[in-house]
Amino acid sequence: MGSSGTIVRMRLDSRPARAERVIAHRGDEELLLLDPEDGSYYALEEVGARIWELCDGNRLASDIAATLEAEFDAQPEEIRADLLELLDELSGRKLVVDAAR
Repeated sequence: MGSSGTIVRMRLDSRPARAERVIAHRGDEELLLLDPEDGSYYALEEVGARIWELCDGNRLASDIAATLEAEFDAQPEEIRADLLELLDELSGRKLVVDAAR
């Protein structure tokens, strides 16, 4: 959330970074995230897990999209839309932050 209490939406010029408090554990078919603040678990499948790995605070979301475009067989517009949707969801749950802000 921003200082005015509004949700900060991720954009292609955002620099998503994993929240340090989140514990990640790779299962057989998914990546499990644990938020120790509230005990919530989240499961990310293959593409979501790859996005999580790439959220290092150094890469722009557009760089993450370019990496996904090279690794997965999908239209660039679909990849960018899905990426921003997941980043917004993770940001809304305070699992990722925008290191550029």
